Amino acid sequence: SNFILANAQMSKGFPIVYCSDGFCELTGFSRTEVMQKSCACKFLYGPESSESIILSIDEALEERKEFKDEIMFYTKTAALFWCLLDIVPIKNEKGDVVLFLASFKDITDTKAKAIQEDKKEERRRGRVKTGSSFSSARLRGSTVLYHISGHLHSREKSKIKINKNVFGDPPALPEYKVADAKKSKFILLHYSTFKAGWDWLILLATFYVAVTVPYNVCFIGDDDDLTRSTTVSDISVEILFIIDIIFNFRTTFVSKSGQVIFDARQICIHYLTTWFIIDLVAALPFDLLYAVKVSVVSNQLDAV
Repeated sequence: SNFILANAQMSKGFPIVYCSDGFCELTGFSRTEVMQKSCACKFLYGPESSESIILSIDEALEERKEFKDEIMFYTKTAALFWCLLDIVPIKNEKGDVVLFLASFKDITDTKAKAIQEDKKEERRRGRVKTGSSFSSARLRGSTVLYHISGHLHSREKSKIKINKNVFGDPPALPEYKVADAKKSKFILLHYSTFKAGWDWLILLATFYVAVTVPYNVCFIGDDDDLTRSTTVSDISVEILFIIDIIFNFRTTFVSKSGQVIFDARQICIHYLTTWFIIDLVAALPFDLLYAVKVSVVSNQLDAV
């Protein structure tokens, strides 16, 4: 199948976003060269290309409507060929045209046979005027267009199996829909603004622990531990770490296939098998346990 896909949301040129191997073989251009062009395919125009059809193509693209007609194109080596061009706009679920699907059918052989048959018929009937010959060729071309377009639709339905809405019955303009992901309640998005701010807060708390722990070990003696001024801040940091563990049980993640996981059960299993043990050890409230122990010992001494 010879086709290209173009972005219909960019008004300047409607750039091509994909082209098939058949299109590259038909035109002689490589995929890299085609991807730098626009959907109007002006790089295929030549001296014999119809100006009226070219204007009709531009008008159809600007108005986001379907176009179908025969046109004479040129390959990269300047070889002439007749093509049945069919441009179909594709809508999204909101009704906006987001893509153009342009299919190209090489009808050079059929067109040449039709022209030869027209010439033979004209000679047999003795019609010498060029105007009548052109009119007959035009009618013949319309008939060929009708049969080939019907054949193209039936073959693409059976072999290519593109979305039924593209070449099917009404609605005239096809649509495609993207299914929304099912989200559980109270699930945090890993890319949300709140999660980003929370991660920065945890990072600052980590830096605080990395500085205060070595300092307390090296410079605070056993006698000074009871009156240590950083006890409250240390306990606050450990509470933050505990809250972070709770958040991680309700935060989305990206799977190996590139999908964002919203299911709560899968999130819990993923977290338990990855960072849970490390976060749990880091969040154990040693300072809180120490403060409780000191308080108990102090009360016992006072009682004695």
